[in-house]
Amino acid sequence: MFDQSIYMTNSLEELRSGNATRQAEALLKLVDDEVYEAVPDILPLLNSPETAIRSSAAYALGYLGIDQVKTVGFALMNRLNDPEEIVRSDVIEALGALQYIEAITQIKCKLINDPSALVRASAAEALGELGEPEAIETLEKSLLKLDEDEAVRAYAANSIGLLGSDLILPKLKIYLQYFEKSIKIKAELLGAIYYLGAKEALQQLIGLLDDADENLAIAILNILTDLKDRTNLDQLLQDAPEMESKLKNISQKMPILITHKKQILTA
Repeated sequence: MFDQSIYMTNSLEELRSGNATRQAEALLKLVDDEVYEAVPDILPLLNSPETAIRSSAAYALGYLGIDQVKTVGFALMNRLNDPEEIVRSDVIEALGALQYIEAITQIKCKLINDPSALVRASAAEALGELGEPEAIETLEKSLLKLDEDEAVRAYAANSIGLLGSDLILPKLKIYLQYFEKSIKIKAELLGAIYYLGAKEALQQLIGLLDDADENLAIAILNILTDLKDRTNLDQLLQDAPEMESKLKNISQKMPILITHKKQILTA
C-alpha cells in the first residue's frame, strides 16, 4: 500500500535539499498531489537565490496556500518587487488565485507602473480574480492606454467584465469603436459586454471568426470557454444561434481547433 506520509517526507526533504532541480521537481509534485501541509516548507523558497525556484514557489503557493491565505498572502507581497519579471508575474497570479484582497492597491500599482508587460498582464488578470469593483477605474486606464501591450489591454477588458455591472454597458459599447484595428481586444470587450447582460454582443463575437487568423480564433474560443463556464452551453446557443455552425466552420479551416470546438459544444 502507498504510504502518503513517506512520500510527503521525501518531497519535503527535496525542498530542503538546496538543489534547485530537486526543489523544482518537488514543488510540482506537491501541487499535483495537493499537499497543502507543505506550505510552511515552501514559504522559505520565496527567498531562494534561484529565480526559477522563487517563481515555482509562488506558483505552488497560489494553489496550496488556500488554507493559510493571510500568512501566504503576506509572504507573497514581500516579493512583489522581485528583480525578475517572471517571479513578480507568478507572485501576482498567486495573490489573485488566493483572492488576497489586501494586495489590491499594490496590484493596481503594478498594472500601471511595472516596466514588464508580462507583469502588467498578470496584474490585470489578478484584479478580476480579486473581485473588487474599485479596480475598474484602474483597469479602464490600462484598457484605453494607446501604447499599452495588447495582451494587457485584453486582460483588462476581461476583468472589467468580471467586476462591472450593467450600469457600465453604455460606456463599454462606446469603447468598442476604439478597437476596430485591435480585434483581439475587441473580442475580449465583446465577451465582457455579453457577460454583463448585452446578449447581442455574443453574436458579434462569433462573427469575428469569419475573418479570424489562428491566433485570433484561439483567443475567441478561449473567451467562449470562459463564458460557458460562467453561464452554460444552452444559454450561449440561445443567444448566438450561429455559434455551432461558426465553430464547425473555423475548425474545418483550422484542424488544430477541433478538440477545443468539441469541448465548447459538449454540455
